[in-house]
Amino acid sequence: MMSDRKLNTKQINILKTAYKFRYLTTDNLARHKNITQNSAYSALKILLSNGYLGIKYNKNYRLMNKSARYYLTPQAIKYLRQLQLDLDEDILSSRLREKGKSSDFVDYQVAVHDAYLDVRQALGDDVLIQTASELAETEGMLKPYPALYVRDKKTHFFVELTGDQHLFLVKKRIRKYIEHYESDDWSWDTYPNVRIVRRLKGDRNKLKAYVEEKMDDNYLDESDIVFEIVPRAVTILPEPIV
Repeated sequence: MMSDRKLNTKQINILKTAYKFRYLTTDNLARHKNITQNSAYSALKILLSNGYLGIKYNKNYRLMNKSARYYLTPQAIKYLRQLQLDLDEDILSSRLREKGKSSDFVDYQVAVHDAYLDVRQALGDDVLIQTASELAETEGMLKPYPALYVRDKKTHFFVELTGDQHLFLVKKRIRKYIEHYESDDWSWDTYPNVRIVRRLKGDRNKLKAYVEEKMDDNYLDESDIVFEIVPRAVTILPEPIV
């Protein structure tokens, strides 16, 4: 169903969240906006029924314990352009192709949003967290862009989400970071830590050994570049409020 209805501020903010993270789930939207899951579900369904969001969902999602993924439609992108919100035109144009993206790509974007929320919960709302799309204008940034770049007054680091990637690809990415560090193309006072997220402990041990080997090969130590091989983007989260 298509609609020309005027959206309220909360609905526009949901569209802007989809612009930033590409695909929304009920869980992630509820966490992002600090609202109940029922409220998040209702908000997404209203935008879906009015043509502002599309949905990726099939019967296999339930078997895999996956929730529906919502994305911006061309109607939503046209609406956001009309509002003149100073959004990046290249990013808006790229959002026109969300419907045809692969399941792996969509799942990765959902994982990025989840990691963003973990970092924000742990470090607070004042921390700067940039997604890959937002890093595109940063001069000298490593390509392909990291999942997240995080900076506060005390530290800054990249987040690399490896999912179930073959270790060969993760090792290649580690070498890419070392090459980028040695290129001097970057402009920070110190190079950001590289936080590589890997779920399996055995894989993490293999990657730690590989990092040590490559650092030795390139005569580098932790005063140059630091790799953190961790099970999640933030290893320590505040205790939940009961």
